[in-house]
Amino acid sequence: MEKVKYISMLAAIFTQITGIIFLFINITIAVGLFFVYFISLLVLLVVFIKSRIVEKKEDDQNDYRDY
Repeated sequence: MEKVKYISMLAAIFTQITGIIFLFINITIAVGLFFVYFISLLVLLVVFIKSRIVEKKEDDQNDYRDY
C-alpha cells in the first residue's frame, strides 16, 4: 500500500512538471501527460481512502471506551 502511494505521488509530480514543459513543445504529448497526472491523482485518492478505512476498522476494534 505504501509503495503504491509513493509511486503515485512521484508519477503525479513527474507528469505535472513534464506536462507543463511539453505545453510549449508539443500539445498532444502534454495532454497525454496531464491525463496520466489525473489518473495518478485518482489512484492516490483511492489509496488514501482505503488506508483511512483500514485505520478506522483498527480503531473500532481497539475501542476501550466502554470500560
